[in-house]
Amino acid sequence: MIVATDLCLTLEERVILDHVSFKVARGESVALVGPNGSGKTSILRCLLGLVPFEGRILVHGHDAVREPIAVRTLLSYVPQKAAFGDAPAAEVLAFVATLRRIDRARIPETLRAVGLEAHASERVRTFSGGMQQRLSLALALLSDTPVLLLDEPSASLDHDGQQTFFDIVARLRKRGHTLLLASHRPEEVESLTDRVLHLDCGRMVGDVAPPTKLARVIALSARGERR
Repeated sequence: MIVATDLCLTLEERVILDHVSFKVARGESVALVGPNGSGKTSILRCLLGLVPFEGRILVHGHDAVREPIAVRTLLSYVPQKAAFGDAPAAEVLAFVATLRRIDRARIPETLRAVGLEAHASERVRTFSGGMQQRLSLALALLSDTPVLLLDEPSASLDHDGQQTFFDIVARLRKRGHTLLLASHRPEEVESLTDRVLHLDCGRMVGDVAPPTKLARVIALSARGERR
């Protein structure tokens, strides 16, 4: 489903990604782990077409540079920190539904799935960080794309929110969705992924399966955080 070949990214004369290559099979759930600054989020940004990279990315056979619209229709993204306007939650989903030509009748059930049904008419600016993260997940569920990109998705969720998130992702995996998850949380990686890609200083330094071997990966990453 995802094939990345020799990804290179340089921003402000700093090397962010240095010839990174990897594959993610259809229906596979893969984690990106490594110290801060190792390139995890940058890989997701390359997939989304948000930064100018060298190398090649194919998503379901579509080239991310030559066919950006085709690629974006296959992807949903849950960022670490979402940025919403002042609209009510239901209107945020309605806007996305219009853009992606999705039946608005799915909005109530989607909000219910993430525990926000009672807050549909409330303005997003009044939401806690955890509630905003649930709304980000609702947007991804509404789009129902075959590939889901997740960047530290449960970082701002409380225990109940994390459990809801784990349950939703488990259902998505059973339905055959492909997941690429950037995370530093062992319980998240071990619960939600099949394989771990270990990054360090913008390079791919390990491919570990199953993710229960994560303790070894974290030990390798404990050499310090890098910016």
